Amino acid sequence: MNLIEPFLRGAGIAMVVLLFLVIAVRGGWRLRIDLLLMLSCVAAYLACSSPALLCGAEPGALPLVLAALAFPFVFWRLASVVLEDDRHIPWLAWTAAAVMVTCGLLAVLDYLPVPPNWRPVSGGLSKLMAIGFLGSAGVRAWRSREGDLIDARRRLRWIVVGALGFYSLAVIMVEIYLQRAAPPPWLDLLNISLIDLALLANAVLLLDMRPQAQEALFKPAPVSSKAAEADPLPAAMVDADAVLIDRLAILMRDQHLYRDPELSVKSLASALEVPEYVLRRLILARLGHRHFATFVNDYRLQEVTARMADPALNRRPILTLALEAGFGSIGPFNRFFRERYGMTPSEFRERCMLGPVTLESSPGQT
Repeated sequence: MNLIEPFLRGAGIAMVVLLFLVIAVRGGWRLRIDLLLMLSCVAAYLACSSPALLCGAEPGALPLVLAALAFPFVFWRLASVVLEDDRHIPWLAWTAAAVMVTCGLLAVLDYLPVPPNWRPVSGGLSKLMAIGFLGSAGVRAWRSREGDLIDARRRLRWIVVGALGFYSLAVIMVEIYLQRAAPPPWLDLLNISLIDLALLANAVLLLDMRPQAQEALFKPAPVSSKAAEADPLPAAMVDADAVLIDRLAILMRDQHLYRDPELSVKSLASALEVPEYVLRRLILARLGHRHFATFVNDYRLQEVTARMADPALNRRPILTLALEAGFGSIGPFNRFFRERYGMTPSEFRERCMLGPVTLESSPGQT
């Protein structure tokens, strides 16, 4: 077992290097930066959890310790980007991450002059923050499952967040139980083996043996006109989609179904009198939205901006306009407005008072 454990750790780190090379060769690493960060954290954990490498006693190993401690935050971030296309990091998350890493350093770095009775408290607080990030990722995965319009991504969320998230929680619980004691050799071997299997599965996905997972993990490139000409839709399907799009526009634009804060894929499909999968395909493939919320919020934004530009309503609170259009609260409305138009709602209203304003979506918006 003494020979198997270092071999498995080395194999895991080698697979991380392989994944980095695959991403570098394929390009698009900027879209995959969150995945690269998580892989770095996994490699750091594999290295620092080795009994042969005393990361807590060697100042030169500080980068590895930082990466290993940051894994829960990086995992939460990856889940947000993969599952919700949300690259926004609130200040509370940054604060929690700073507390988690700082307390973790105080707990594990032997060369820091920390009173012995402080180390268990710091370690417990760090673990508590880590559980919060992993639990939050699971909550987001559950909350956004129905609005996700990409079939492969809806299936993938239970692998990425469900399996990996629950496993990470189990590892943290074991670490809390053991405190700073070394795990039994069999448990350490099982842990490393499972991590290696997870890395191997990711390597398979990125090597295009599962192309649908590529679509789910990363935003697909826009279909070029040449590609559309080379693989055109059947005329009957195009005609049927056109009819459905017209009916959908009537429901949303004329009947204002978007004003319902509880509007869902299921309820809208029922109103359109089509199966859910047809509505999902229509909004994704024909209207270009990866998530149901962005499709609905577009209609809501159109109403709010039109009413904010109306001089007769310039004294009506923005919060009231947002709630009347179907937004559940002011926070999501402000964030979605700023991401879409590159300004706050208040700034837009101030510009409207000076004259007509032409709104354009910020780069990267669909």
